[in-house]
Amino acid sequence: MSTILSNNNMVVDSLQHIPFFRGLSPTTLAKISAKLHQVTLEHGHIVFTEGDLGDSLYLIESGQVKVSVLTDGGTHEKIINYLGPGNFFGEMALILDQRRSATITVTIDADLWVLHKADLDELLADNPEIALQITKELSRRLSDAVSEASRRPGFRLSAVFGPDAGRLAESVFRQTQQRVVLYDATGQGLVDEISVANQHESLVILTAESNGSSETFVETLGILADGFDWVLVVLPTQYDEISVKAVQLAQAAVLCNVPRYDWIAKFCSGPVFECDSSQVSIDRAARKITHRVVGLALSSGGARGIAHIGVLETLEKEGIPIDMLAGTSAGSLFGGLYAVGKTPAEIAQFARNLIKQIDFKSGLWDPKFSRPWNGLIKGKATVKYLARHFNDATFADTRMPFYVVAADVLTGEEVVFDTGSLADAVRASIGMIGIFSPYQIGDHYLIDGGAVNPVPASVLAERGANIIIASSVIPSLEEERARGQVAAQRQRQPNFLGVLSNMMSIMEREIVKTRMAPVDVLIKPTVEIFTAMDYDNADDFLELGRDAARQNLSHLKKLFVN
Repeated sequence: MSTILSNNNMVVDSLQHIPFFRGLSPTTLAKISAKLHQVTLEHGHIVFTEGDLGDSLYLIESGQVKVSVLTDGGTHEKIINYLGPGNFFGEMALILDQRRSATITVTIDADLWVLHKADLDELLADNPEIALQITKELSRRLSDAVSEASRRPGFRLSAVFGPDAGRLAESVFRQTQQRVVLYDATGQGLVDEISVANQHESLVILTAESNGSSETFVETLGILADGFDWVLVVLPTQYDEISVKAVQLAQAAVLCNVPRYDWIAKFCSGPVFECDSSQVSIDRAARKITHRVVGLALSSGGARGIAHIGVLETLEKEGIPIDMLAGTSAGSLFGGLYAVGKTPAEIAQFARNLIKQIDFKSGLWDPKFSRPWNGLIKGKATVKYLARHFNDATFADTRMPFYVVAADVLTGEEVVFDTGSLADAVRASIGMIGIFSPYQIGDHYLIDGGAVNPVPASVLAERGANIIIASSVIPSLEEERARGQVAAQRQRQPNFLGVLSNMMSIMEREIVKTRMAPVDVLIKPTVEIFTAMDYDNADDFLELGRDAARQNLSHLKKLFVN
């Protein structure tokens, strides 16, 4: 629907509050208002599409729009910005006679003022001061765009259900140090007052009027979205008109210790997150909203993987959160113990005991004598040993999402486990070629995951991690040479286990060169002074892991600052 704006005085007054026209004389503003048309568009409406010819400029009176472009050959949407009241868009294509550089979608029901190209040309010819104002505003917006490019994206308008919404808002503010508003639309006083210690001018609680209409509610959301970095709208779980409207407008929904209601998932166009009342869970939900989900990838590496425990210990001590974990081979073993709730100290003690377990007299090894002869060890005793230390846990029992990488020996396929028995998955992932027989799970015959993805950072990226930390104990040939390890190895007579271990290291070293793209921080303990079979040096590996993590702390903490 389009109507000419007839109340000239009201329009002129409104135009004075829009940066695009601020500073122009009332006479010039009156001329502009006479050329504007108003359109009212609902949530989800596409104003124009990337690549369209530009013939209009738009100004936002109320509501909000999303600015996005297509990437990866048109298969993925990248959100550039969200614009609220007082902003304008479409000016570049209009002024420069170009095609649209982005797609504009209404995210909160919006009233837009439209200025067509022919009308703008006429105004510029008769009023040169408009051209000067356009130049100033475009310069300001260019500067803002540079700042916006470095800003982390996220679900800036989220619907929240449950009495812990206040704690969620506090967590969002604490982790971002940005402007956060908690808008209580329940009318039931469900939101506890934010504690005095955490009150801040950038952390605000507002309460909706109990008799407000859905139109007023939508308009308020538009104003809040323009004035705050993060808007959390607290809603009752009962199905009603305003709640449905809010969920439709929200980019995500968060269920804080309340059941998963079907109507919420039905109307929410974005993800639905869940958390319990623990602070760990609430903080994790806040990181999901703000795109700060932290993933830690633990590499393969045999005994060198013990250094991962020192890395875990330091990250935990320094308060660096871990929201998801992925491990390959040794990384799957130590990562699995951490995922089921073992402390770094408990895992370290487990690692110190491994020197006894790798002895063939330990009873852990079950030699394979029957055909097919595809390995020295069957590995059934290993599964029982792992199950005991994992407390017979499944992936559903882990305290965070955990992923284990193995390789299908027949197809070369990377197989990622996130369901089923933890012991089975880790047994498959640690199955060193030539030592363990391939482990059958379903249709797959599985061997050491280091053969396909020795540092599984890509697994975390594919599953939604925004900040990826990798702990790699796979040294390069140059690093080993610099530490004298190559020369030392040449002085030794190679044994069977050493030959197989070195073959795996050579293969992993080459694969790693092409699999590190998603990593934000790479922690590399200097384990090259030892071999992958030096299980008797557990305490040295632990300290090397601690040292490497400490050296990266400043870099790690910068990742959380927007």
